[in-house]
Amino acid sequence: MNTVIFQYLNNLSANPIVEALAPLFADLPIFFLPLFLVVMWLYYSYKKSDESYKITLLYIFYSAVIAIIISLIIQQFVDIDRPETAITGAWKLLLDHLPDASFPSDHASVSVAFLTALFLSGFKRLFWAFLPWVILMNLSRVIAWVHWPLDIIVWSIVWILWALISFKLLRGNKFASKLNFFIIKTLLYIKL
Repeated sequence: MNTVIFQYLNNLSANPIVEALAPLFADLPIFFLPLFLVVMWLYYSYKKSDESYKITLLYIFYSAVIAIIISLIIQQFVDIDRPETAITGAWKLLLDHLPDASFPSDHASVSVAFLTALFLSGFKRLFWAFLPWVILMNLSRVIAWVHWPLDIIVWSIVWILWALISFKLLRGNKFASKLNFFIIKTLLYIKL
């Protein structure tokens, strides 16, 4: 099933528009996530004085960081080849990348954890604005031969559940509260 879905999505690259855009969308949207956090932090630093917005941004950041850390740990124990090395055939490799493990997808882990935390934080309009880009990015990673479909699907489900759990656990955690206070005061001291 994984190979069938992969072949179908990779065959979309026969279209010259998809072939040109897939590499762009496979990597570019991930950079908007930290950019969003920085812009919103600056906005809340200079336009609003309520620290609760900054705390909310920190919890979104924590969700993404926890996702990438767990993803990197899992990659040390699970080694599944990327489609480009596992399958020989007529498919096109559209994106150059470091030769590492396919499972789990770091892009899917971070983007889905970020998206779920964004939704849980009450940024529902921004959630809907980011959702198509996250879907497009993760589909493009399959089209470009970087991941198997189940690398994206399985870990998207896992990270939605994990973000729900971690977001709730972090909100009541004393260590997270102290860390938030320290970060906010430190950045306030340097005028951020």
